[in-house]
Amino acid sequence: MFEFNHNCFVALPRHVVVEGDPKLTVFTAAPVVHSLAWVTDPFWKDMDLAIAQVRGVVEDRCTRDLDWFAEAHPEANSIGRLMQLSATGEPRPTQMLITESGYLTFDARLIQPDAELRQGISGAFLMVGQKPVGMALRMTSQTEGTFLRSEEIEMNLRRWLTRRAGLTVTEALTEPTPAPAPLSRFEVVSAASAPVSPEMSEQNLIGPGRYVFAPDGPNRIAFRTRDATSASLSGLRLRSAPEAGHALPRRIRVTVSSRSDGRGDRPFLTGEVGPDGILEQSRMETTAVWVFVTVLNSWDAGSVGIDEIAFD
Repeated sequence: MFEFNHNCFVALPRHVVVEGDPKLTVFTAAPVVHSLAWVTDPFWKDMDLAIAQVRGVVEDRCTRDLDWFAEAHPEANSIGRLMQLSATGEPRPTQMLITESGYLTFDARLIQPDAELRQGISGAFLMVGQKPVGMALRMTSQTEGTFLRSEEIEMNLRRWLTRRAGLTVTEALTEPTPAPAPLSRFEVVSAASAPVSPEMSEQNLIGPGRYVFAPDGPNRIAFRTRDATSASLSGLRLRSAPEAGHALPRRIRVTVSSRSDGRGDRPFLTGEVGPDGILEQSRMETTAVWVFVTVLNSWDAGSVGIDEIAFD
């Protein structure tokens, strides 16, 4: 994950992306948060590389730039650590020895005699010291794998991102920009519960589509004003279609914060979604930068679906 021109991106192998589906959900290391990302694979046919742009709370964890990739040079007989994450986001390093160092890729094998590689290493990076030297593409045996060199990743990503930035400027100068669609005053920043699939992300709450999640406790969904300044707030409207095949949310708690960091939130309202999937409630007007909508439980077992959350 890296930052370029104030945007957050993720490098990943092309073969892990679902063909025809440009969305995926990105999870960070602990403390785990997730965001939606949009994938593209503009590189040459035989290069197993794609790039995804991340939007949402994960952007706050985007602290490296592309130079981080360029500074690494994998050499034969170097020892590195294959970095994978547990389900709870804890680092799970495994020592490997670089055995063959080629022009585009290199091979590495596990050092510990009784160790085996687990399925799903694609996209994991091999670190030598604090530098990522290559991205795992595939297992060649239970103890060996092939990696795409970090210099190649950096060179191709930078070239594509730089050209795209130049194209964007040219288009902005030569083509009229259509009037933007009206935007909600609030944007979705994060949700405690990950969506069951990327196309059912929490970002759908303020646009077309539906947010679907598996309840694993109270789900706190954070909204923030788009310009990070206070906005008036007098009510909430939540809509969930009963006929869509997912459980309806039930008890809802809403808190608000006027601080830029979202801390010190105060109660705003509580309510219960009706069997028609609708909750509309108002109270005395207040101002807020952040609004936190917590789904406390649901009417039925199974994945919960919400179509829209809007504020008055």
